[in-house]
Amino acid sequence: MRLKKVLGVFIFLILTLGILVSADIFSINSGGSTGIVITPSPELEGFFFKFNVGPFNPVPLLTSLNGRNESNTNLNCSFDVVDQDSPTLNVSVKWYKNESYQFLVNHSSISNNTHVNSLLLNGNLTLGDVWKCSVSVSDPYNSTQFINSNDLTIIDITNPNVTIISPNSSINYPTLDVDFNVSVSENENISACLYSLDFDSNVTMNRLNDSYFWDSPNLGPGPHDLTYYCNDTSNNWGTNSTNFTILNSAAISILLSDNLTSEIRWNVLYLPVNDLDAVGNNLNSSTWYMINISATNTLVDLYVKADGDLYTESLDVLGLGNETYTFNSTDPTVSGSNKTTMTINYSLIGDALGDNSVIYMKFYLDAPSTQSAGIYSNALQFRAVRNGETP
Repeated sequence: MRLKKVLGVFIFLILTLGILVSADIFSINSGGSTGIVITPSPELEGFFFKFNVGPFNPVPLLTSLNGRNESNTNLNCSFDVVDQDSPTLNVSVKWYKNESYQFLVNHSSISNNTHVNSLLLNGNLTLGDVWKCSVSVSDPYNSTQFINSNDLTIIDITNPNVTIISPNSSINYPTLDVDFNVSVSENENISACLYSLDFDSNVTMNRLNDSYFWDSPNLGPGPHDLTYYCNDTSNNWGTNSTNFTILNSAAISILLSDNLTSEIRWNVLYLPVNDLDAVGNNLNSSTWYMINISATNTLVDLYVKADGDLYTESLDVLGLGNETYTFNSTDPTVSGSNKTTMTINYSLIGDALGDNSVIYMKFYLDAPSTQSAGIYSNALQFRAVRNGETP
């Protein structure tokens, strides 16, 4: 009796549902992956229960299209859509940058058992970004949760491309004034450019902007090997090399100031004296002793020596070891320079001097109390040679 009552209630509920629901399918879904579907069946002249199995969870994989994970290549969120009983499915792809939601991309009516590629265009990418995609697949009745892909960090592994503007290997330069210039192309930011001339130490170049670097080196005649190095902010290095020749013909001349065309003189009025200024020292002001360099197609080394000891008109002699000098290539006052004892051998006072260089000099004298007073003087000789040569 109780069984009949239960069956009666069940049949009543089914008939009631059939009356109230005019759709061909009635779905009961509690939010899980399986729903109950009530479908009319002519054979049974009533209803029967059918369970809908939801889509399988996707397994998204985030990659760079060219495998380099750089900002100039699209990202691809790829996954398979699989469902046991639905011929087409819908897909939602969420994109996250640095764990922050960016936007949603929907893919509709995707055939079952299809491999899907959802692209993120490279215009959205910046060096250092960390991206991931999150995917949900749905059929008409059920949806998966959003499943996250792996994280992908935007990096830079491309070496800068260094183009040599000058010097030109096809030119034999008739002058030492050869500038070094390069242009650099790079998908991110350039950090610095350097060069090595004739396999010597690296020299940092001047930066005009992110794509142009230059320098004006001191050069000598003959063949030269040159290598440029440029790196970006990710420490990728690009290099380029060339060779060039500066013709081996040169002209050197020096012009002495008036006070150097005659002998160097000291007025020794009392004794002893220590570091007595020569007449042309001009005390602490700019010296009157200077040598101007003129050089074509070469660098210059400048040397000085004395003819011998110092004499007065009455032939009093003061040994050359009492004479010292200082020199400077930038400071006309020659202040703070170390004193060097004058000798009858050539001593270097200027190294690798270019055209229009100037050497400034001052001269000093010591004399003991036993020395006679008077005007002491001696003559100097200057010799300019190519850089690296000896007089």
